[in-house]
Amino acid sequence: MYQLKKKPKIETKGIADKIADGLIWAFIIPAAITSPFALYALVIGATRYYFRRYEFNREVKKLQKKGYVALTKTNEGWLIRLLPKGRKWLKRVEFEKLALPKPKAWDGKWRLFSFDIPQELTTARNMMRRKLKSLGCYNIQRSLFAYPYDCRKELQTVAEYYEVAKYTLFAEVVYTDLDKELRKFFSL
Repeated sequence: MYQLKKKPKIETKGIADKIADGLIWAFIIPAAITSPFALYALVIGATRYYFRRYEFNREVKKLQKKGYVALTKTNEGWLIRLLPKGRKWLKRVEFEKLALPKPKAWDGKWRLFSFDIPQELTTARNMMRRKLKSLGCYNIQRSLFAYPYDCRKELQTVAEYYEVAKYTLFAEVVYTDLDKELRKFFSL
C-alpha cells in the first residue's frame, strides 16, 4: 500500500530569526560539549527548519549587507562567518528572548535584586528597570525587585547587557514583611 509522505512545513516568516538561532547554536554547542548537560542541550536544540532556497539566500544576503555575516566560498559550499556586528545582533536577539524560570515547586525563598546606578547612567537604569518589570519581577521600590525562583544568572545577564553589573546586588531571603503581598502577586 502506498503512503504519502508528509511534506515538511516550509518556514516563511522569521527566517532571519531561525538563522540567528542556528548561529547561536553554532557558538553554544562547542562550549556545551564540556558540560554534563551537553547531550540534553543538543537534543533540545536539534530542531530542523525547512526553508525555500531563494528565501534563505535572500535573508543571508540581507544579513551580509547589514554587516552581520561574511560569506566565503569553499570546496564544500558556502561558509557563513559571524562578524563582530553580528555578535552584537545575536546578543540582542538572545537578550530579547530572555525569560525567568518558573519551576512548579517554590523553595520558600525570595530573590531580591537591588541596584544603585549613578545618575550619569540614567538611561541604562531606566531600561533595566523596564526589562525587570517585563520579565515579571515585582517592583518593591524604584531600585529593588523581588522574584520567587532562582534567577541569579538571568538577572546577571540583564545587568551585564546594560553594562551596570558592578552597581547591582542579589540576595536570597527567607522572610520579608511583604510576604503576603508577594505571594498574592506571584500566585503562591
